[in-house]
Amino acid sequence: MYMNDISVREFEEADRDVLRHLFVESRDAAFVWAPAGTHKLEDFDQNTRGERIIVAVLEDVPVGFASVWVPESFLHSLFVHPVFQGRGVGKALLAACDKYFSGTPTLKCLKANVRATHYYQNRGWRIRSEEDGPDGAYYLMAREPAPASPAGT
Repeated sequence: MYMNDISVREFEEADRDVLRHLFVESRDAAFVWAPAGTHKLEDFDQNTRGERIIVAVLEDVPVGFASVWVPESFLHSLFVHPVFQGRGVGKALLAACDKYFSGTPTLKCLKANVRATHYYQNRGWRIRSEEDGPDGAYYLMAREPAPASPAGT
């Protein structure tokens, strides 16, 4: 099951409960430095309020999601269930987000989340600055447009 088996669609209210659990399980797996019980189901609702949510589905089951704060071309969340990581789900979600970016897209990535930092860097995102926030130190990252190819190539 790789990217060809994954479909990406807009959020539907029926997705909420599954995505709440996916959000907590993904954060628990990725944020190993956070104490057990730190992540709550209702965090999904708070973290995605007012955002465009895109859902990756495999055999009618949500396996990942991304949320975008459209007014600022800000990728707020991208989470893939740990069982489905490395199968192209994140790549499909990132591609689906492009239509919601009107300017240079940005995101925040916790410095402690080294795996995610490398993931984004391998997909063209670059560190713009280092900041501190309520969840700890993070990188503000941006995806610069690919350079235009020379005429005639």
